[in-house]
Amino acid sequence: MILKFRYPVPALLAMLMVVASLHGCAASPNRPMQLVSGTGAVYPPLAKAERIEGAVVVRYGVSVDGRVINARIESAEPAGVFEDAALAAVRSWRYNPALKDGEPVAVDNVLSTVRFELSANDRYRDY
Repeated sequence: MILKFRYPVPALLAMLMVVASLHGCAASPNRPMQLVSGTGAVYPPLAKAERIEGAVVVRYGVSVDGRVINARIESAEPAGVFEDAALAAVRSWRYNPALKDGEPVAVDNVLSTVRFELSANDRYRDY
């Protein structure tokens, strides 16, 4: 008996391996949290006018319903400029919650860096 395949056998095996690995991911009862929506940070007008750039590290948790909880500033450079904008942005984010054994679980101690960088037009507007 001779078997004929539409694709060469190595290519067919590779496709089967990809499908099998994707099935394993989709059917897994465990999954990390996934960001699904939220807004970016609004650049503070005074910082933009003074051409100040920086970054804020925010520590927070994600509840079983995907909401950001307990958001707080871990660090900010420069201090006192971008913290409110960074917190507002992070608090607007929504996640598909993490799954453990198929059940949603809360996640604590997530760190995200919110960067504030001027566009080239804003950075060099008076040159």
